[in-house]
Amino acid sequence: MELYDINRYALIVTPSEALLRWAIREDASIEEEIDFEDTSDLTTVYLMPDFDEIEEAEEWLENNFLPILENLLGEWVEDDSNWPDNLAFNHFEKFSDYTITNMVIDTQDASYDQDEED
Repeated sequence: MELYDINRYALIVTPSEALLRWAIREDASIEEEIDFEDTSDLTTVYLMPDFDEIEEAEEWLENNFLPILENLLGEWVEDDSNWPDNLAFNHFEKFSDYTITNMVIDTQDASYDQDEED
């Protein structure tokens, strides 16, 4: 197996305990689905553009967090009328545990995602 370095950053997002507790208040039936000791199976990875410095990635996130936050909230509470009003970056910070990394490695070659042609 060969490894292929992807010239992209990745945003790794896990719902925070605050988000999960809020979601349970909205729908108590989901509590049995959540293991607060191990939330790794709730993690989502978002590929970001390539940047020269991590600070650029952080700035990009601050300017582009809204669709990611909406996706995160929507996974737990579908009715957006129950979401907080005027979503801001501090909501993203409250409702997610996140990491940005510049080490993105693909274990498949470039043709992996291409459609096979007969």
